[in-house]
Amino acid sequence: MNGLAGEVLVWWLTAQLFTIVGWPAAVRLFGHLPGMAFAFARPLGLLLTGFTAWLLAMLGLGRFELPLIVICLLIIGVSGWFWLWRDTQRCLPPLNAVISGETIFLITLIGMVWLRAHDPTPWGTERPMDFAFFNAIQRSSLFPPKDPWLAGYSINYYYFGYLLMAVPAMVSGLPSATAYNLALALLAGMTAQGAAGLIEVLLNLLRRPPPGFIRSTLGILGALMILVAGNQSGAIQVIVGDERAVVLDDRQLMTALGQALRGESVIVLPYPTNAQDFGVVEGWRRSDKWNNFNWWWPSRSLWDSYTIAGEPPRRERRYTITEFPFFSLRLGDMHPHVMALPFATLAIGLALAVSTLAGSGHAPTNTGNRRTDWFIRILHGIILGSLYAINSWELPTYLLLYWGSLALVYWQSHAVFRWWQWLREVVISILIAAVMFLPFHLTFRAPVGSATPWLDIPLLGRLTSIIGIYLGERSGWHTFVIIFGLMALPIIAGSYLYPSGVANVTESEAATPRWLRWLPLILLIGGLLVGFPLLALSGLAAYTGWRALTASDSGFRFGMLVTALGSIILLAVEIIYIRDVFEGLSARMNTVFKFYYQVWLLWSILAPVALWWVWMQANGWRRLVASLVSAGTLLLLTGAFIYPWLVVRDIAQGPLIGLNGYTPREQTAAGAAAIAWLRRHAPAGSVVLEAVAVENEAAVAAGREAPRCGGSYNWQGFGGVAAASGYPTVLGWVGHEMQWRGGDPKALAELGPRCIAVDTIYRSGDLNRIRSLIEQYDIDYIYVGGLERERYPTESLAILAQVGNIVFAQDEVVIYRVAR
Repeated sequence: MNGLAGEVLVWWLTAQLFTIVGWPAAVRLFGHLPGMAFAFARPLGLLLTGFTAWLLAMLGLGRFELPLIVICLLIIGVSGWFWLWRDTQRCLPPLNAVISGETIFLITLIGMVWLRAHDPTPWGTERPMDFAFFNAIQRSSLFPPKDPWLAGYSINYYYFGYLLMAVPAMVSGLPSATAYNLALALLAGMTAQGAAGLIEVLLNLLRRPPPGFIRSTLGILGALMILVAGNQSGAIQVIVGDERAVVLDDRQLMTALGQALRGESVIVLPYPTNAQDFGVVEGWRRSDKWNNFNWWWPSRSLWDSYTIAGEPPRRERRYTITEFPFFSLRLGDMHPHVMALPFATLAIGLALAVSTLAGSGHAPTNTGNRRTDWFIRILHGIILGSLYAINSWELPTYLLLYWGSLALVYWQSHAVFRWWQWLREVVISILIAAVMFLPFHLTFRAPVGSATPWLDIPLLGRLTSIIGIYLGERSGWHTFVIIFGLMALPIIAGSYLYPSGVANVTESEAATPRWLRWLPLILLIGGLLVGFPLLALSGLAAYTGWRALTASDSGFRFGMLVTALGSIILLAVEIIYIRDVFEGLSARMNTVFKFYYQVWLLWSILAPVALWWVWMQANGWRRLVASLVSAGTLLLLTGAFIYPWLVVRDIAQGPLIGLNGYTPREQTAAGAAAIAWLRRHAPAGSVVLEAVAVENEAAVAAGREAPRCGGSYNWQGFGGVAAASGYPTVLGWVGHEMQWRGGDPKALAELGPRCIAVDTIYRSGDLNRIRSLIEQYDIDYIYVGGLERERYPTESLAILAQVGNIVFAQDEVVIYRVAR
């Protein structure tokens, strides 16, 4: 079926397979929460199918190819539906859940298709890496999957999300670049459907749930807040007339906003600021950012201040990454934090399902049938364990949420907290999550932990090589409002306005202590005085944690747990960070990025629910407060939608290209035909040599220096043959390999010699040396295209015909199969 509409239809039908397969397991996990099973059936079906195929391939019991995936679909589907039929439970989902859920999924899918069809290229920023892993997994056959940019090594990255997206790509049979863009649309659609269903269930669990129409509306609002809303930096850019507003501290920003709102054409800051990417900023002349909007810089809305060595030392502000989902989807990076969205939403749903068992008098996995109990535990373990393999940053957050839900069960099911039972379930959940993904853990070497320890003490030394203490300037209150104000306003207001309830304790015990109510405000004032305004989050975590333990409504109780968890995460990022390769550039750049992204999801799901908390019993003065909160939320919502409005407007001015984008290596007819030939004819696991980016090319050509290689984020297409075909090359993007191999000294030591080897094969003309290197790196094909012809002597490239046979030749591209 040809054309954009046909591709979407094929993809949608493919997605339905996973819904059908996942429905029985979803009933088992979420059947006691009407409407939630169908919301999570699709990601659960995809997860179980992908996990089974991956496990069989990792154990050597099958090749990761289409027949194995089909077998796994049948195993999961047939066994699940047989159990459902035998257990005489409802076999089909409610019609209203199907209609509403599928409508949200399909609208989101089509919206994302429209967005990607205007810019479908899989090249730029992190897309080449994402595209390379996506294709390499489909071409690996034998697992662990091959690293496309370091032949002979497996992927040392959290690759499971790429595998899950490769599964529908292989089932659908669509072209690789088309499936890549449709995978982004699938991720968005599953996230939207899961979040909307989760919000409706949370609302339905309240003492006084809203009418169905309001539940549906708030569910849609939550999906929009997650996937469409931006932060307030887009609106601020338009108001003050310059994207450099993101670097300002609170006083500078208030000054700039005041001058802009007074209509002044020139912004003059009270004092200058020195920013790494902008230099010294003292002010600017306002420009028309409504019609010349910069969509990049709102994703860098939090800047830390560092002292830079020199004579004299100077202060410089450097950004951390504050991406949000719409930015990520516009960018087109199918990176782990994006792929985790629907599965993190699934984990939130799992935690909610566990927490609603409070008062049942038994553990979440105690059904009275031992086999069923362990089946449920295994499902929990697969969902939680997959998060580490999809995006390892997710696991701590959702383990804490899961354990918190277990704590609510054991706290409120009994007069005394049975901590030993809770601890037993905690340990079991850790063990099962680890065992389910043991093949991944055994073949993955974490890229962190190689930093110099801060303490030369056993255990503590190891810990300080992974986690650092952040000693820099704390985040300003204005950055919290810019990034999380839209969610935080209704959540905080709702946590105070929602009427108190009693769980399994007396009224006096349930009453929140007065000092605890005032603690966030007290800590905010103190934090402002000492330059640590987000210290108030510790008070908010304590207050909402208390309310989670003492509230009677399961929906509100879970909401308080999510609020406390989000507060703890945001506070922790102010104190500690993960010591990765970015430590010397901006210490907590990646830590802020990954954990802020998680809080965006958690609080965006909760914020629409909190709006109903605010209004549920809004009488007298509460009505006035509810009106003010709603007005503030509406104002912030308007500011948040300026970003997507302007981005979509600008994108719409370009042509609708389609979904099958091309890498730089495929921009010519010969290049596209060569990649297509490799995909069709090269055996799985073949090593295809291509040129690597030599940074000191002139000096190497003159014979003055040995080659030094790079290539990360290049626009020319280095690493593109491997990325587009999925077949490994000897060396691709060196900077990325250095990041991934931080915990593997042996692999790191390979990068320099491989750089020299690739350059030698293309440049030297020495047949004996070329043959030796071909044998050493087990090269099967040699690719000679535009990049190689631009950089290497014609006579040296001609020598390659003596080591292989021409299997493809068209215009500037020749592919040699190495003769053995």
